[in-house]
Amino acid sequence: MTEQGDFAAHRRDGDDVIKTLNGQHPAGSRFAAVAQNAGATGMNAYLSTLRAAGVTLPSRLSVESTQPLAVRHRWVTGPTLLDHASINPPRFIDAVIEIAGWVRALDATDARVDTNLVNFCLAEDHVVLVDVLPPLIPSMRPEPSNLFEELFDALCFDTTVTLDAMIGYAARALLHPSATAAAGQREDLACLVSPTATQPVESFSAWWFRTRAVLALRALAGQAEPASAHTFFALTSVRAFRDLPEAERARRIRQADQAVKELALT
Repeated sequence: MTEQGDFAAHRRDGDDVIKTLNGQHPAGSRFAAVAQNAGATGMNAYLSTLRAAGVTLPSRLSVESTQPLAVRHRWVTGPTLLDHASINPPRFIDAVIEIAGWVRALDATDARVDTNLVNFCLAEDHVVLVDVLPPLIPSMRPEPSNLFEELFDALCFDTTVTLDAMIGYAARALLHPSATAAAGQREDLACLVSPTATQPVESFSAWWFRTRAVLALRALAGQAEPASAHTFFALTSVRAFRDLPEAERARRIRQADQAVKELALT
């Protein structure tokens, strides 16, 4: 769940694009270093696992180099999936549901996908994952050493947390005034939240993203003020959390926990 281009530098080469892993990403050099160590063999195995799970990847996708790790594929014309929340909300929701299916299909494998909605495009009405760097390989995940890494680890590798985060982002995008979706489709989106959503969760990473999803879905259904969802998303911004000193991260977790209690979402 990074911002577009954070983990890879993009360079056009004719009809192709070359994407190179950024080894100095502020989310954690250890995380990037582990991904770099996947090499060609690990990267190709990762891509094969994605394809086997039904994930649609860009045409001509291949490993371009290993030092640094880079991939090449045919350029996919936008807009990104996130843009479709306001352009075509029904198609946007269908696409999110399809991606959720990919995430679940990968749960028992040694591969995950970054479900940031800017990492996907609609090409000829097909959902395409256009960013595969860094490769998210559970067996190579580094052990978290601080609160941000704990949050980021869960976001990348815990399927339930990944789904909750994606649903939250999608529901928030649909709160835009120009984004209108039928009640049935909103319910389809809400159904993506796992049955454990009403049960207590102990990990701060779990309730952090679960609350975002539940609150955004309630706002989308008219059961909560959209402003409250936007405020909570700002409070629990992953980028803002990353940039805080460790003591301030602990304080932010307490603030978010208090906000959850005040919103009566526990």
